[in-house]
Amino acid sequence: MAKPVVERRDYNDWKQFCEQVQNSNSVNFLETKEEQEARKKRARSDYRFFVSTYASVYTDGGKTDCADFHVDLANEVELKKRPKEDPNKIAVAEWPREHAKSVHIDILIPLWKIARGTLTGMLLMGKNENDACNLLGDLQAQLQHNALFIHDFGEQFNFGDWQDGDFTTLDGIRFLAVGRGQSPRGARKGQKRPNYGAIDDVDDDELVNNQKRVGKVVKTILGAFFFALDTRGCTMIIAGNRIHPQSVLAHIVGDIKPGAPKREGIYHSKIFAIDPKTGKPAWWQRYTLDMINSKLKASGIFGRTELFHEHHVEGKVFKESMMHWLKMWHLLQEYEIIIGYFDPSLEDNPTSDFKAVRVWAGYTTASGDWQRHCLKSFVRREVPIVDAYKWMSDVEDRLPPGVGIVWYIERQFYNRPMSDALYEHNKQRRKNGKRELAITTDTRAKEKKYTRMVKMEPAYSNNENYFNIDEMYNPDMIEGNNQLKGIEPGYDTPDDSPDADEGAWYYLDQHKAGRNFKPRVIKRKKKRW
Repeated sequence: MAKPVVERRDYNDWKQFCEQVQNSNSVNFLETKEEQEARKKRARSDYRFFVSTYASVYTDGGKTDCADFHVDLANEVELKKRPKEDPNKIAVAEWPREHAKSVHIDILIPLWKIARGTLTGMLLMGKNENDACNLLGDLQAQLQHNALFIHDFGEQFNFGDWQDGDFTTLDGIRFLAVGRGQSPRGARKGQKRPNYGAIDDVDDDELVNNQKRVGKVVKTILGAFFFALDTRGCTMIIAGNRIHPQSVLAHIVGDIKPGAPKREGIYHSKIFAIDPKTGKPAWWQRYTLDMINSKLKASGIFGRTELFHEHHVEGKVFKESMMHWLKMWHLLQEYEIIIGYFDPSLEDNPTSDFKAVRVWAGYTTASGDWQRHCLKSFVRREVPIVDAYKWMSDVEDRLPPGVGIVWYIERQFYNRPMSDALYEHNKQRRKNGKRELAITTDTRAKEKKYTRMVKMEPAYSNNENYFNIDEMYNPDMIEGNNQLKGIEPGYDTPDDSPDADEGAWYYLDQHKAGRNFKPRVIKRKKKRW
């Protein structure tokens, strides 16, 4: 595979951007000193206000507000008081594509730090030197041509050039760009050592498939790069989306394998384009749900990586090509039965199993063929048991009259805490005048889990199974299907969702047409005439 080519930004293109910055805001020379000071005071403490006031070139001319997670990151790395014994901070902005990673960590947060008087220098790492210099160019444009910022916080730019990856402000604050293969040593300017480091999108498709090279980049980031920053107090932010389970970003976070703990002490901001808890866009100030779904439908499975950090899993036993999608809700009245199967975990922490609920329906086609339709999916880690119960009740509440679901749960997991949680859930349901959630325990004697799950493969090969196309981009459906594709000999990936699938199928297939027909064999009687 050829290496990705990143060309140095054209100077005329940069000059044109400088003009946009210059025209993006203006100075009101009729305002009073008190009005100016009030604006500066608020801007120093309110990141959202700072961005909308000084950086309209990045906000669609003031029409788009910051996302909440933008503000949270800025406050975490800048405003949070750190104990004297822990003055250094590593943060990871694991954000989807087109969610302003570069704008905030490379430009707006450094500008805010200058306005607050807390920046002593900045190191910026990109895929290579050209990429890093290009990223640094926008910051220099702001310092040279943002009239309102200069009016409020003084002249900034002194000498140097982003094209060389190196420039300095009048206050002696140095900005240095390096590629991921370059040493950032020697970044100090006089007595000032940089206290802010930004690492932007260093992963690419070639790098992540060579774990030896990934390891070298991680070593550079946590070694030479981090230690080039001021030990008396510094912030290092790594931004990107997770294009591979063992990418550079994933190694910095630490969770490169299921159940692996995150690196101690980091601030990890992991955002999905569509919030899995609310079903709404994470950056609702900029995108609508229709916009995101339109992009996802056009890109297919590959959009999951860019917007949901989901590495595409092909699978060895259960393949992507076996996943078929249909419109299903219009068939609710025609299903033989709908089964929901709950495979719970016993803990609510990052290393616990997933709580998995899969809802399957049995359908007999006009030609008599049997099909299984996966209607809904709940596959989450680090959530309380009551969240699963609430989700199950919500699914039931949305069904039309005359349609119901038979719920099952793994008997081995149905302990006292789970029964108590169900009791409290149903108590609240009764109080609200709603139907109680009824769950039956799965009491069958089971074969080994791997055996049971692999026995589902012929049904996939024979195209007997379909998934609800309206749920194609739901993170719970994605996680569940990725777990299925991860099942292979010797697997060490989560399997709660396919285990729930198998449980649902067991009870679903008992309603298959002709399954319970038992022929009678009797002795033929002699005819008398």
